Amino acid sequence: MNILLVEDETDLQFVIRIALESAGLTVITASNSLEALEYLAHNAVDLLLVDVLMPGMNGLELCEQLQQHPVWQHIPVILLTASSQTSILPAELPPVVRMCVNKPFDVFTLVDQVQAFLTDSRREGPPAHGSAGAC
Repeated sequence: MNILLVEDETDLQFVIRIALESAGLTVITASNSLEALEYLAHNAVDLLLVDVLMPGMNGLELCEQLQQHPVWQHIPVILLTASSQTSILPAELPPVVRMCVNKPFDVFTLVDQVQAFLTDSRREGPPAHGSAGAC
């Protein structure tokens, strides 16, 4: 499984990447939304982990771009959100968003959540929109 991790904090990006790779997953990193879109223009991924607060195009704006693209709109997204952010209601989320994980988080719990999500997605197909809960 190929995961595109879009996170502007380099230390956090490194820790998440190492943890996911240690679990046997392939992780590609992007430091911002534009890098992510450039990568997606030439490569396929199975899942995106996207930070919400990033300079330039934020994570929600990236999700809106994904939703408008005929191929990318089928790629599930797990949002990484700072707990101090204003709560985002499920109705406000683009349908590509399937789950939200609040920062700070335990990286091993994140790995478990990603693996469970990927297992469920393979077994049942994409989850229905609205299963993410509030971010």
